[in-house]
This record gives sequence, structure tokens and C-alpha cells, in this order.
Amino acid sequence: MYTGTTSKPVNTEKMQRAIFVLETLSDANSKQVLETIKGHRSTTFFELMIYTGINSEELEVLLDKLCDTGAIIQEEVGWHSRFSVDEKRLSALAACAKALARGARF
Repeated sequence: MYTGTTSKPVNTEKMQRAIFVLETLSDANSKQVLETIKGHRSTTFFELMIYTGINSEELEVLLDKLCDTGAIIQEEVGWHSRFSVDEKRLSALAACAKALARGARF
């Protein structure tokens, strides 16, 4: 977590949001879920449990976080939800992460 000081005012809410997004997307289970959804175009919660082997409680929390980042989209289909990757949003997030890693300023 960022604890340094700066001479410029920092919007801590945006900083915390950026850290949340980066931590969520860099998690090994998040990567596994994203790759699984990409490979199947869209999946249900139950299918993700089977494909990834992640328990239901952990998967539920992880999907909530991924939905909050905008990396995946949850659609209600009948009596269950289907999850798909928002490729455009995920590409934008990856570009921002790469820029941050290079030390770019926004």
C-alpha cells in the first residue's frame, strides 16, 4: 500500500482504487478465472468452479472483485448468471498497468 509523501496533492480514493484493481488483476486465481472465461467465451458460476477448482466462497468474492474492476461482465440469463470478459476494459487496464510499470505520468 502507498505510504509515501508527495509535494503534489494526491486523490487517495483514486489511488486506493488503482491499487485494488492492480492487486485483483495480479492475483493468480484472478488470472486463472480470466483465462478460463476467455477460453469459453462465457461461463456460469458452476462451470467456473469445475474448470478452476476454486471453492464457491472464494470464487464468489473473486468474481465480485473482478466485476468491480470492470474486467468481467455479469449477465443474468434465466435463473443463473453468465460471466464474460470485457476485452476492451481489460486491454485498457493492462495498458495502464504497463504505463505505471514504466513510470509514466497520467
